[in-house]
This record gives sequence, C-alpha cells and structure tokens, in this order.
Amino acid sequence: MTAPDTSNPRPALDGWSTASAMHARVVGAVIMRDLQTRFGTGYLGFLLGLIMPLGHLTIAIVVTTLLGRPAPLGTDGPVFLMTGVLPFILWLYGHRQIMLTLLQNRPLLYFPGVDVFDLFSARMILEITSGTLVVVIVLATLAILGHDLTVGDWPAFLYGLILSWLLGVATGLIFGGLGTMWSATIIAGNIIGPLLWVTSGVLFLPDGLPDKIRDALAYNPLCQIIDGVRVAYFSEYSSSFYNPLILNTSILILLSIGMVLVPMTRRVI
Repeated sequence: MTAPDTSNPRPALDGWSTASAMHARVVGAVIMRDLQTRFGTGYLGFLLGLIMPLGHLTIAIVVTTLLGRPAPLGTDGPVFLMTGVLPFILWLYGHRQIMLTLLQNRPLLYFPGVDVFDLFSARMILEITSGTLVVVIVLATLAILGHDLTVGDWPAFLYGLILSWLLGVATGLIFGGLGTMWSATIIAGNIIGPLLWVTSGVLFLPDGLPDKIRDALAYNPLCQIIDGVRVAYFSEYSSSFYNPLILNTSILILLSIGMVLVPMTRRVI
C-alpha cells in the first residue's frame, strides 16, 4: 500500500485558511451585535456615542473657566484641555468596553466556534475604529470653532494617542479577565476611571507639582501619555517628567499580563 504524500503543504494551508475565514465571520458577527447593543439599530445612537466625548471636553472647559485658571501651557485653553481629555477618553472608552466584553457577551460562548479571543478581537476592532472617529470629530470641531491646531510633531502626537488606546486594551483585559474570577474587580475597574481623571494631568502639568507627588505620578502610564502628547503638540514645551522608557515598559508589561489572563478565562467561564 502506498503511503500518503505529506510533502504537499496545501491541505494544511487550506485548513488554516478555512479556520481563519470562520473566525473572521464570527468576529464580524460579534461586531455587528456590539454595534446594535451599544448604539441601537439607527444612526442617531451611533452619532451620539461618537459625540459624547465632546461632553468631557466641554465639562473640562466649563470647570476651568469657572475656576478662572488660565491654561498652564500655550494661549488656547480648549486646545490645552484637548491634549489631556483626548488621551483620557481613548483610554477610558477602550478600558471600559473591553473590560465588559465577557460580561456582556458571555452567552455567545455557548455557540459552536465562538471563542473568548473572538469576543475580545471584535471589541478591540470596534474600539480602535470608534476611537479614530472620536479623534477626528474632536479635532475637526475645534478647527471649525476657530482654534489653532498646529501640532509640533504629528507622528509623536498620534503615537501618544495610540498608546492611550493600547493602555485601555491592557487595563480592560486585566480587569475584565480578573472580573470573571472576582466580580469586585469590575467595580474596581469602574472606580479607576474617576481616579485617573484627577491624577493623570488632564487639568495640570506634572512638572508644576511637588517632587514627591511628581515622582509618584511618574509611574502612572496615563499621566506619562498625556504629558508625552503635550510634548509632541506644543513645540515650546519641554518636560522633565515625561519618560518614554517607563511608559513603554509599563504598557508592555500590562499588555502581557492582560494577554496571559485571556486564555485563563476559558477555564473559569
């Protein structure tokens, strides 16, 4: 009897292609379900979801106006606040939505072929898409209102916004993964949002703080991101607080922890 020919890699490639196509269809279906769940079936809900981040910026502008505080950097208060609010929004929305992925979509795991990686992949794709639209809408709105959007270093500015999203993915995976084991973790994940709003430099510059507080905040990756975004935006701004090594290392560590927790959730669910 002739032995089967195993030299042809075609069957393996076809199998891999079929599996990839199946996962792509699953991810696409989960994305559509997330869109309908979050925004409804009409366009109005989707548009409101994208415009909501402008509310964060408006609140920050109103608060600083009522306090009578001038912008610590530059001459345009709303632009200064934008450089803090925009990274915070990208982190917060990504963190919150990815953290709730399994809580909201757990019933889908009972369907054949649906895996936790499919659920997280769908949510990540949706968040990077909506996050990109949010950035465009916020910048376009400020430009239409007559604010000068002259960015000193566009690549570094966009890189900082990407890091905001990656940080949201990392913390969302960590709190979401741990939340499958201890439900109190989800509560802690919601509380961390307001805490980081007041401690991440959205309304202030870390360089202006006392040394002890400044040194402690140096290990807050979101605070590093916001300061890095301002270094990139304002060409006249030079910060002794911003440390790319601490920032990149902390995000890499957090992402690694989050990715380790994802397969662990399979055994818990």
